[in-house]
Amino acid sequence: MSDARKNDVKNSSIASDIRRLRLVFLLAATAGVWLAFHTIWTDGVVLTPRNLSTLAVQMTVTCILSIGMTWLLVAREIDLSAGAVMALVIVAIFQFQVQLGMSTPVTILAAFAVGMTLGLINGIIRVLLLVPSFVVTLAGFSWIRGTAFIVSDGQTYSGAQESFYRIANSNISNVISVVVISLVGGYFLLTASKQAFSRQRKLPLTRFVDWIQVAVILVITIGSAYVFYAHRGLPLPVVILAVTVLVASWVSSNTTFGRHIFALGGNPVAARRVGINTSVMITLLFVIMGALTALAGTIQASLLDAGPPGIGQLLALNAISAAIIGGTSLFGGYGSIWGTVVGALLMSSIANGLSLAGVNTFYQMVATGFILIATIAIDALFVNRGARS
Repeated sequence: MSDARKNDVKNSSIASDIRRLRLVFLLAATAGVWLAFHTIWTDGVVLTPRNLSTLAVQMTVTCILSIGMTWLLVAREIDLSAGAVMALVIVAIFQFQVQLGMSTPVTILAAFAVGMTLGLINGIIRVLLLVPSFVVTLAGFSWIRGTAFIVSDGQTYSGAQESFYRIANSNISNVISVVVISLVGGYFLLTASKQAFSRQRKLPLTRFVDWIQVAVILVITIGSAYVFYAHRGLPLPVVILAVTVLVASWVSSNTTFGRHIFALGGNPVAARRVGINTSVMITLLFVIMGALTALAGTIQASLLDAGPPGIGQLLALNAISAAIIGGTSLFGGYGSIWGTVVGALLMSSIANGLSLAGVNTFYQMVATGFILIATIAIDALFVNRGARS
């Protein structure tokens, strides 16, 4: 192996280790937020199994949206209409359930049809008219939201069928929850342990990060099993989120489609030259974003048992913030599904703590804004440094 090739491999390994350490840092910051609110501002409420279970449910909507946003940002696209799309999906759900009396399976299929159609419209306008996605989805933020108000006549419908209500308000039994968490956690722990015990030549930093990763997985597995065993078992929305995250992570890392997303964001011109149909890819990403928004909207509608057309005003901002805080580059080319999950967890933890402390939600917006500015500034600093080197 040439010296240049060795240096490339070494630099790639260091970059990977730094990204993994970033996740550890974010998890530590989240734990710090929990501890601070638990001991100082909420009289020992935050770290109870009941609240942690509630927090897990609260983050599902933002996190599911953030997964689709991560892929869009990696591909140098963005979707500012996500909150409006979810509002129209929720309004449609209650129109189908309450006004038309459709069954829950048909309602869910219709909700996905609405979300994916809106995503398709955004994607087609983006690629056929060559309008930047920022402008396309900013317009969607307005016309889709307006459509939600028109369809609902500005009213909030409620009273979904019991089968629909149970989607987000059911739990898996305590024992089965522990078994499922143990199996999934055990798989990741075994994989990480094999990696840590590998005798391949590694940098000291890599070996250190490997063992930190093993410790983090062990703590998360044991902690999750305890929390969900102690309080009613795994909520169904958390199961849906976990499956979505695992599938999205696998697609990102192990499929041609996932590699094409990163190629498109890394160098769009080169991606076209190697035969990637960038127009189809961008359109598909918006359709997937629409599908994930419909999934999030279904969970939100079930949780609320209400369909307000004004819901989700800041949802797109929260999804973008979670992705960027989790390490996704605003400049395209890099993103991590797991990083996005941790970013969503950190944001939801801050919101949860402020709510329990009785702090006005406006302060949450201020905190989120400052965190986002700091994260983007750090990202821009690394991008500019890389461009100069």
